[in-house]
Amino acid sequence: MSQIHPLTFFRPLRWVDGQTPLTDTIEPYRQSIFTKALYTFRPDGTPLYRRVLTGRAKKTFKTTDAVLAALYKLFAWQAAGAKGNQVYIVASDLAQANDDLDLTKKLIRCNPILYGLVVLKNNIIELNDGTGFIEILPSRDAQSLHGKTYLFLVVDELHTQKDYKLLEALELDRTRPDAVQWFASYASMYRHKGVPLVDIQRQDDPRLFVSWYAGTIEEACPSLNTPYGPTMEDIEDAKRSLPSWIFRRLYLNLPGQPDDAAFDAERVEEAIVANRIVLPPQPTLVYTAFCDLSGGGGDDATLAIAHETNGIAVLDLLSDQGARTNGTFSPEQAVEKFAHTLKAYRCTSVTGDRYAAQWPVQAFQKHGIDYRPAELNRSQLYAAFEPLLNSGKAELLDHPKLLQQLIGLIRKGEKIDHASGDHDDHANAAAGVLVLTQGDHSAWAINFMTGAILTPQELWKRGLD
Repeated sequence: MSQIHPLTFFRPLRWVDGQTPLTDTIEPYRQSIFTKALYTFRPDGTPLYRRVLTGRAKKTFKTTDAVLAALYKLFAWQAAGAKGNQVYIVASDLAQANDDLDLTKKLIRCNPILYGLVVLKNNIIELNDGTGFIEILPSRDAQSLHGKTYLFLVVDELHTQKDYKLLEALELDRTRPDAVQWFASYASMYRHKGVPLVDIQRQDDPRLFVSWYAGTIEEACPSLNTPYGPTMEDIEDAKRSLPSWIFRRLYLNLPGQPDDAAFDAERVEEAIVANRIVLPPQPTLVYTAFCDLSGGGGDDATLAIAHETNGIAVLDLLSDQGARTNGTFSPEQAVEKFAHTLKAYRCTSVTGDRYAAQWPVQAFQKHGIDYRPAELNRSQLYAAFEPLLNSGKAELLDHPKLLQQLIGLIRKGEKIDHASGDHDDHANAAAGVLVLTQGDHSAWAINFMTGAILTPQELWKRGLD
């Protein structure tokens, strides 16, 4: 079956401004990707590549290319066996899905040759003759499509998928020899086996096409200084405003972690219990609580609850203050919410940092909760938490903010803290409560040369007790 070349399909089309020829906006390296990924065939005429992985820096048209590939498959591809041109675009969340939908509809509306062939619905674009469609939806909704057949699947921002739930729901139909999956991604903060992006990158599969740009700014951003791409000034501005590990991931397309990271990312990932969001209170367990009330600005007031089992510090709950009233942080509402949760876990006291030390004491007392300022500062708590992490004696919740913040912590001389512009409220609460589950540490101190915890006996020997 003879197919139209993707660039032949693109040639009469216009960009979203309705004026610029579409092919003028597609740099040669992107044209090459389209040709190799979508127009390379086996002797029987079926596509050589069943899966396509594209990765490069932010603002280099990864999503645009995925949408263009989807349009090509909908309008130009002759589906084998008259099974139809079913196309799904799956985004990481609702906001990204709306962005993908908006771009797809703009491209169609700007091109009458396409617009006249379809009916535009909410999140579905249908061919007039009923032979195909593009449906765009967030990954949480896409999982309900389990078993659906398709010609073409786009997974935008594959790095956000930490397990195989989505890909299992939308597995390739092996009875469709021309079905293809297209993955667009940055580097993932996850680096362990079992994460889709990590596993795919490690595969040696002749039917997988990989286009992965990473390294220096110039290597990761092949659209740099092109007419429609980012400028070096744009990227330098991003470098100044973003934490280093985030910039590394977004603009160098490398696994993100600061060079002076406090904790090993793999250790953090290994401590996370997959899909464990919260553990409800159990009548036989004794719980410990810690809160970080620094909820002003972009910080979250955060409560953490944990218990100890067979020497393992287990994080049960991690909760922030929730929605802010008129966008303003209300300490009183945070305390009220936390007090209710503490009582559910039979906690009569909570430990917290020394932020506004006297106020939280009075605020929690109103709800019958004893507030105790921590003996260790946050840097000491992180230092005490590290041995638990490295020895596998900590179990963490599957919480995106917690992972992000722990990986982003850095060493500043003898201190451990978050990078400029970043936050550590969830990390502080979690580390604090897990350390507290290990016993009474009121006499602890930290040797910052070695990172070791000084026991009461050592303190006495050093004359520090």
